[in-house]
Amino acid sequence: MTETLRFKDADSIFQGRVRGNQLMLSSINLTADEALVLWDSPRLNAITWLDFDDNRLGDEGVACLARCERLTQVQYLNLNGNGVTDQGLKSLGASPYLTRLKRLHLKNNPIQGDGLMALFDSETLESLATVQVNEGWTCKRLEGWRYKSRD
Repeated sequence: MTETLRFKDADSIFQGRVRGNQLMLSSINLTADEALVLWDSPRLNAITWLDFDDNRLGDEGVACLARCERLTQVQYLNLNGNGVTDQGLKSLGASPYLTRLKRLHLKNNPIQGDGLMALFDSETLESLATVQVNEGWTCKRLEGWRYKSRD
């Protein structure tokens, strides 16, 4: 780790960003290294809505998120614009903790396709019903996964 961390503990990340059971971390330029302090926070146990829109988690940060035992209540996860590739999606697909995840946003990430298949074929993400990949590109689970274009 060569960068200086802006957040010394989880409370400094949570400060002013919690609304009930929602943790709103949009556009704070959070890195994978900085997010490490979050994963041990007991405050995550109550979070059902987790918004990381427009940060810098990358595949490393998403892999750590996927291994976080405290995220068993999360139903909504926004990872738009985080530099997540298919490798990061494969980590999510293998997560034993995101079993209640219903909605996943992945816009503006360099995803090629293999990672999406890992999500769709995941045995642990059985509650996942909607995946938004790009503007106008939404997949929904309706007797299997179906692509639905928004015009």
